[in-house]
Order: sequence, then C-alpha cells, then structure tokens
Amino acid sequence: MENQPTFCPNCGKEIEAGSVFCTNCGTKMENQPANETSTANSVKPFVTEEQREILKNGATNLWEWIVSPVKAPTKNVQENTPLWFSWLSITLTAIFGALALGKILVNIITNTSTSVGNALGSANNSLGSLYNQNVGNTVANTANHVFGQMIFPIIISFIILHAATILGGWLANFAILGDKTFTFKKMLNYYGRFYVLLFALNFVSFLFALIGINALAIFIIYLALMLWGFISFFTYINSIHQRKMDTFYFKLLAWLANSAILGLAFLIVFAIMGSEIATLISNATGGIL
Repeated sequence: MENQPTFCPNCGKEIEAGSVFCTNCGTKMENQPANETSTANSVKPFVTEEQREILKNGATNLWEWIVSPVKAPTKNVQENTPLWFSWLSITLTAIFGALALGKILVNIITNTSTSVGNALGSANNSLGSLYNQNVGNTVANTANHVFGQMIFPIIISFIILHAATILGGWLANFAILGDKTFTFKKMLNYYGRFYVLLFALNFVSFLFALIGINALAIFIIYLALMLWGFISFFTYINSIHQRKMDTFYFKLLAWLANSAILGLAFLIVFAIMGSEIATLISNATGGIL
C-alpha cells in the first residue's frame, strides 16, 4: 500500500514521508495524520464546555428565582442574586402590560364598530353592508395601525411608572423610615420578585386579548393593576421604621412621598402620550389639526 502524502502543519506544503523538518518553512514535523493541515487541528468550538456550563447554571438559577417568589414572595430576598434577573422581570412586566392594554383597546374599538354594523344591518341590510365595507374595515385597520404606532411609547410609559414605583418604595424605606438595610440591590431584588407575579398576570391577559376573549383579558389586567398598587403600598407599610416619631405619621409621610413620585411619573407619561397622540392626529389630518 502506497504511503499517503504528508503536509506541513505550519505552511501546508507537501513534504516527503519521514522528513523531520519542513523543507519550505523549517517547522519540525510531528506525527501528523495524512491529508490534514494545521487549520483542521486549530478549529475551536463556538461555545466551550465551561461557557456551556455557565449558561446552564444561569438558566437553572433564573428558573429557581422565578419559582421562588410565586411560592413565597417575601422570603429568600438575597442581595447576591444577579441584578439582571430583576431587570428582566420588571422589563417584561412593562412590555406585556403595554401589549395587553393596547390589544384590549383595539379589541374594544373593533368590537364596537362591528356591533354598530350589525345593528345597522338588522335595520337595513344595505345600510349595514355599506357600513361594514366603508367604515367597519377602516376602523379596524386604523385601530391596528394606531396600536402599532403607539406601542413603543406605551411600553416606555409603563417602564417609567414601574421605575417610579420602585424609586418611591426605596425612598420610603431607606430615606424616610430609616431602614438602612434596604439597599439598592435588595430593593431591586425585592421588587423583581413581586414583579414576577405581575408579569404572569400581564402575559395571561395579553394571550386572552390576542385570541379575542376580551372580558377575561380586562378582568386579569384589572387584577394586575390592583396587585401593582398593593405592591407599592406593601413594601413600606410592612417595614419597621427606625425613627422616634409615631409609626402612623412616618408611614403616612412615606405614603405621601411615594404618591408624589408616582404623580410626577404620571405627568411625564401624560406628556409623552399627549405628544404622540397629537403627532398621530396631525399626520392623519395632513397637518390641518
């Protein structure tokens, strides 16, 4: 059987079998497999075993962190939990809250338009058909177009409101009630755990709105809004204050401070949404309004 050609692992030049050094570049030869160049041996995996293990552990820890607040929201609040767990929980809550609310409003507008068309059709078939062809379809298309145009500002508005909720809770606990253990990391993890519950409600509400079951979607988003208000209240009303003044007055002061921050956030949100709505109206009317 003939010997297979041997190639230099450095420059790839074919060399004679049994040669100790490459005659082209001088590289010392090892026992190289036939028909293989150095590039074949230098290929590295896209993800190393160590990186794969880190990703696996991260996913496992995230899942455990998600399940933990569902079972016991106020227990096992640890400062060494990765902050991105909480950021992810809060961001997804804002996104799906905006999507759910937006889709619910689109459904209400579309369903109302359909009901008007059906009512006109019951009175006069021609009138109902004319309405559905010329008005009903336009209303549905316009509602979906506005939803697409407004969804990003709505998400930003929800993020601002949730950020204000968290900032207000921290101010109430750390600055007013004097709980110096309520650090930024602890605060973020505390709210991130609560927001897992909010995210679940917003996500389910969006799914129901998406398949057209508007009544359930509205009910669940209502529960989410009530839970959001309770979370904002619970985080400081449950704290033990470190001041000499009576508990009632300090917690009243904490509530006022939290309300003031949320009120400011709502003003910012109204300004953003008002500007976006004005822009949409101006574009729709060709700048007349």
